[in-house]
Amino acid sequence: MTRFLVVRLLNLFIGLLVASAMIFLTLRILPGDVAQVIAGTQATPERVAAIRTSLGLDRPLLAQYGEWLAGLFRLDLGTSVVTGTPVATELTQKLQVTFPLAALSLFIGGLIAFPLGILAALWHRRVVGRAITVLSITAAAVPVVWAGLMMIAIFSGWLDILPSQGFPVAGWADPGRAFRSLLLPALTIGLIEGAVLLRFVRSATLSALGADHVRTAAARGLTRTRALITHGLPVVGLSLVSILGLQIAALVVGAVVVEQLFSLPGVGRMLVVDVGNRDLSKVQSEVLVITAIILIVGTVIDITHRIIDPRQLDNEAVRDA
Repeated sequence: MTRFLVVRLLNLFIGLLVASAMIFLTLRILPGDVAQVIAGTQATPERVAAIRTSLGLDRPLLAQYGEWLAGLFRLDLGTSVVTGTPVATELTQKLQVTFPLAALSLFIGGLIAFPLGILAALWHRRVVGRAITVLSITAAAVPVVWAGLMMIAIFSGWLDILPSQGFPVAGWADPGRAFRSLLLPALTIGLIEGAVLLRFVRSATLSALGADHVRTAAARGLTRTRALITHGLPVVGLSLVSILGLQIAALVVGAVVVEQLFSLPGVGRMLVVDVGNRDLSKVQSEVLVITAIILIVGTVIDITHRIIDPRQLDNEAVRDA
């Protein structure tokens, strides 16, 4: 187990290092000049060159990357070249919107996926089970923008019970308004994510129903549903742990679109604005933080999966022996 932990943490470090290099180089390929953005369209070439020199943009790429990487090791995400504010300060503020949005979306998705996915598996030969499967496939194909517009039209326009734009200036100091402002965006993402997860739950439940230990429990007198709940659901849950890790990336992508649609001051909206401003120092740190969150969540889920699955531990012991 110790060896596995060391390998996984080493892989995480290497993954972050490779991701930082790819992000840095990719952003330098994009057209445009941040010095020109700061100087304005009427600036002289000499003025643009002076700004580029002051920002260190005329230095070799390797030197710029090394300076950024050294700052990251000191937990310094840099400073915005456009506004002059520390990236970490603004990113912390934006994460206070994006994190709760992602968590609430995942919670809503789970509330949809687990009960309906299990019912779709138990009743897979009935009309209800087939209807749930068809609805999940349809919902998973719905674009996030269209789903968001429908949510606004129904809950903010027709019913007029939830706000459709913005986030309270006081933030989470006013928890009631903050929570209400995230409900529609979370429902938008959660319904689509729930439809995707539902199919995985259905597939895992069907596999559990056909497992030998579940069929043996049913043969000993337990009902099919009781045998699934007692002996099958732990296996289903274990199978879905890895799937939840993969869906974190989808939540991040959905948050970028939804924050724009609902005018939420989160990381996704900030990223879009900074890309438009060619604020490379902010964009590269923002993208790396998002990548790091996804990689860390994947590593934690992988370690958790290894710990709670006795078969994984047994295989590890055999290899170590």
